[in-house]
Amino acid sequence: MAYTNQSIHSECSNLCHRLLLTTAQLSTSPALFLDRDGVIIEDVHYISNPDQVILCKGASKLISIAHTMKWPVIVITNQSGIARGFFKWDDYKSVNDRMQNLLGGEAPLSAIYASGHGPDAPKDSWRKPSPLMLLDASKVLNLDLQNSILIGDRLSDLQAGAAAGLKIVFHVLSGHGQSARKSVLNWHEQSVHANLDRAPSLGLLESLNSFPYELLSVSHLQTG
Repeated sequence: MAYTNQSIHSECSNLCHRLLLTTAQLSTSPALFLDRDGVIIEDVHYISNPDQVILCKGASKLISIAHTMKWPVIVITNQSGIARGFFKWDDYKSVNDRMQNLLGGEAPLSAIYASGHGPDAPKDSWRKPSPLMLLDASKVLNLDLQNSILIGDRLSDLQAGAAAGLKIVFHVLSGHGQSARKSVLNWHEQSVHANLDRAPSLGLLESLNSFPYELLSVSHLQTG
């Protein structure tokens, strides 16, 4: 992967934003999809001040290991504060810049996707649980979605991953994870009963520190 500090493509409309920080894979590869607020950085309600950015436990280590294992790491985040008028895209970018600075060069991101729509978003928007951010990343960066992994703290994160065809999704207790865990378990149980083999495997994490890093190994993909 060739990394760059500049955007290859950014705003796709007034209410969605795409920042590519690497070029497309030469061969198809799986990716690690992460929600931003509550997964990579501590959830501060409608955060717009970069001084409030704090990395979640295990975020830098996980992203660094994924990078070492040649897994692109892609952020997919709902930012309804844009539609609500609480902050602007420049504020959002400042928060991302601070997040990337804290992660450092050993834990680079491949892309950052954001939907600025609110809860009344149309069905064809990027707002999760829509899978469109993942599908766009797959097309632009030449990704293997089926063997990709997603980690989120909200049900909508996992629903987006499932709708994109991922076989493995993880729910973490950081951010909104504590309040969402019951609904996540209910959703997964219903998905298994309704879709059987099509339902993704659900992993439960206390924090990113408890992520099973062996899932990012080449041998796992070959035997999985």
